[in-house]
Amino acid sequence: MSAKILDGRKTREALMPGLIAKIKALPCAPILAIIQVGDRPDSTSFIGAKQNFAKKLGIQVKHIKLAENVPQSDLIEHIKSLNSDKTVQGIIVQLPIPAHLERNTVINAIEPSKDVDALTPTNVSKWQKGESIIPATARGVRELLDLYKISLKGKKVAVVGRSDLVGKPIASMCMNEGAAVTVCHSKTPDLAAETKGADIVIVAVGKPRLIGKDHVSSGQVIIDVGINTIEGEKLDDEIPGKKLVGDVDFEAVKDVVSAISPVPGGVGPMTVLAFFENLVDLSR
Repeated sequence: MSAKILDGRKTREALMPGLIAKIKALPCAPILAIIQVGDRPDSTSFIGAKQNFAKKLGIQVKHIKLAENVPQSDLIEHIKSLNSDKTVQGIIVQLPIPAHLERNTVINAIEPSKDVDALTPTNVSKWQKGESIIPATARGVRELLDLYKISLKGKKVAVVGRSDLVGKPIASMCMNEGAAVTVCHSKTPDLAAETKGADIVIVAVGKPRLIGKDHVSSGQVIIDVGINTIEGEKLDDEIPGKKLVGDVDFEAVKDVVSAISPVPGGVGPMTVLAFFENLVDLSR
């Protein structure tokens, strides 16, 4: 029997009315500032998705595009200006940024009360203890599981991926929800043994179809956070001329596990929703 599909698009649509109601209850609609350095197609695509969703919510987005070779001091000045702008409730610097820029220095320049990505040291310390907003992907995963009534409490969870933006926040979120968490990565010895022994497997490494049939077992829940482009027919409307696949080989595992999030249409839509939920929480 095929796995239940954890549909992020349907979940997002179900949660949108509640988010819109929260926005209408604010004294004024939030304004989000997005700083983009350079012209990476993937960054432009992700920003476009945020802009389109913001329009549906009635939220204004300030898109600030800077040259690929912008000096770090100039970028920091843009951030400081937004920190002091009382009309702006949220700030993000679209990642990744060019190699000549020091990522932590740039992120740390954001005022924590406007840090929608929750990556400043102040906010990282808080979400590790379950005391603040968490990065959007982790929040999106939690809400996707919640809507499908999949509890993390008491479960064995294998998180494959350890990035600051995705893997680590997801692991912390699962622990704060009462799960026993093992953090793995693509080079973990005998990765299959780690993933097969878990109740829930959450994969976020950016390697197309890394997790196959040999990595899963019957009855598991699989959350695929990966978004990878491979050559092939256009699969969806995200990237014309490219096919999007996850870190999990969907076709190989769908008849083994009990539930799985697809790519596209799973965690991605939920991440966009959660991003704006973070913005609204910071605005209240």
